[in-house]
Amino acid sequence: MLILFTVAVLGLSGFAGWFFFGGPDDDPTRRAMDAHISRLQAKIPEAEAGSANAQFALARLYHNGDHIAADPKAAYQWYAKAADQGHVEAQYSIGAMYANGDGVRQDYFRASEWYRLAANLGRHAGAQLALGDLYFMGQGVAHGYAEALAWYKKSALRGHPVAQYRLGAMYAEGWAGAFDPVEAYTWFTLAMAKQGQVKAHDSRLDPKAAREKLAEAMNRNQINRATDAAARFRSQK
Repeated sequence: MLILFTVAVLGLSGFAGWFFFGGPDDDPTRRAMDAHISRLQAKIPEAEAGSANAQFALARLYHNGDHIAADPKAAYQWYAKAADQGHVEAQYSIGAMYANGDGVRQDYFRASEWYRLAANLGRHAGAQLALGDLYFMGQGVAHGYAEALAWYKKSALRGHPVAQYRLGAMYAEGWAGAFDPVEAYTWFTLAMAKQGQVKAHDSRLDPKAAREKLAEAMNRNQINRATDAAARFRSQK
């Protein structure tokens, strides 16, 4: 009788748990995991058939994971297949993997090669920014502020807010040559439009604070010129 009572209680508990919290099929995590696996399975035939877009999409699914463990090595393999076909985002992603040592041995030189490919041929703003950072830090490439400035400017002109901040800092700190408050204020102003994106990239970066500090050393004429330059840039986009 005790055994039957225990079974009945457990069965009732299981029913109550299902009634109040849902069964396995109703579990949000399980549903998300199943959906991720389905997306992987759906992309594999197209990727194996040679579609660069599908190969990149499959790499992203392996790389990011979604309620399942990420697989950076599998991601790299599919990024490489897409990159070999000229897929710019895949080329940039491989560069980032080498720069971060993500699924591969960290190698800034290899990162610079992939970034350069995406930056030159694909005019990828993120790759241009990343290449600028490598030159600024002297990682994998010869240290050079002039090269860093050139790549930051390419990226900033394409509208990348972090590159716009970096460019502003180059002019504000004199790394671009002579101190140029008007140029610095212009680029900080443009970066402020996407302040959240800049801080998400690096919480230490604050375009608004940088501009306010810079303004203390500027006169009204300089601030007006910089504000007008930023407005002209926006109007051309």
